[in-house]
Formats: sequence, structure tokens, C-alpha cells
Amino acid sequence: MRSLNPGEPMSKIGDELSGLLSRDKTNIVLLHNTDSLARAKAILKNGFRYESQLTYSTDRINPLDTVEINYFLVERKEYGDFTIIIEISKQIINKYSAIAEVEGSSIEELISIDQPFLSENDEYIYTLPHYYIKGILNNKTGEVLLNPVFDPDFDSPDYLGNLNRKRI
Repeated sequence: MRSLNPGEPMSKIGDELSGLLSRDKTNIVLLHNTDSLARAKAILKNGFRYESQLTYSTDRINPLDTVEINYFLVERKEYGDFTIIIEISKQIINKYSAIAEVEGSSIEELISIDQPFLSENDEYIYTLPHYYIKGILNNKTGEVLLNPVFDPDFDSPDYLGNLNRKRI
């Protein structure tokens, strides 16, 4: 774990989080809050499950905009004290968005590592690979648990397999 100065006000933690994220200008940055460290660690280990579309469960933020990051941390704190930091390279997003558009599909269908299944709301549940999880921010202490296998450029051969499975 790496500390972002525990005990600092939320805005200070947001400023330091911005510093951590600002190095990754070639990635799309998404944040998601959860209420327990156990759940956050499970996401770090197993990937991020979400319903229907990734943007329904996450907020895309500009990693260079500390005001936007601080706003997210304040607005989403009711969802929990642990912020999941997700980063996917723009190259991966662009590649699979273009394929999805041609195929009349969605990027979520392609970049899921598990076969999607229907939720009780009749929406598909997808799983984003754990390689895209940069880490977990504890909003109370400022500690960051970084993912040792983080790889925003991860491009699984299963993604095209998802497309082939959809065609059948």
C-alpha cells in the first residue's frame, strides 16, 4: 500500500490522486466507489462486474482535472469509502469500439472476460479484466493499494472470441 497522506481533507486526497493519475494521459480513467475493502480487493483480483454498460457503474474523469476528481470523491462518497481506479488505454477502447460499431454490438460485449449473464433486472452482467484495475484508494486514510498486474494495454484473444460467439 502507498499512502496519499492519511488524515488530509478529501480535497487534498483528490489533489494527490490527480497527481497519481496524471501520468496516464493515454488512458481512459474511470472511477467506481464501493463500501468494503473486501469487495474492493475482490475486484482487484477478479475484475470489475457491471450491468449493461460500463458507464452506468463508473464515472469517467479527466485525470488532469483536480476539481473534477474532488467533485467525484465528494459526490460518490455515499457509495463507499473505497474508490476503484480503472484505466483502459485509448487504443484498446478505440479498437474495440470500432469493431463493435461495425458488428452492431457494444464494446462491453467484446471486452468481457466472462460470458455475460442476465441479472434479475434482465440486463447483461459483464466482467472487465482485472488488468484494467490500477488500484484502490481508501478515501478515509488516503492509502492506495496498487495492482501489481495492472496493464491498461491488455488485449485478450478472448475479445475476438466474444465476437465470434456472438455471431453464432
